Amino acid sequence: MNKLLVTALSLALMTIGSAQAQSLSQSAAKSDASALSSTTRPILISGRVSGDGRHFSFDRDSDSDSEWNVSNARALKGHEGSLVTVKCYVDATRNQIQILSVIRVQPEVR
Repeated sequence: MNKLLVTALSLALMTIGSAQAQSLSQSAAKSDASALSSTTRPILISGRVSGDGRHFSFDRDSDSDSEWNVSNARALKGHEGSLVTVKCYVDATRNQIQILSVIRVQPEVR
């Protein structure tokens, strides 16, 4: 189940990255920040917040490919080290996300 989620998320991020690259090349007059926020849709990602709250990892392995810098780390305050689902904008060229909302994931009880 987790591998399926990671695969689907990776595919979504690659699609967003290619769409963003095409959009940015067409609107060279705009700044990077305004082009990102005006041409992409927010997505939902589940993962773990780093201990310092500045990084977000959507894969349990925490390798560098799955770790994203958080542009507005204040949005994750109080969620350090927690499993969360975030609604965010993704900037694949900078390996960065901008958090819009955070929902803490409840651990599964068996």
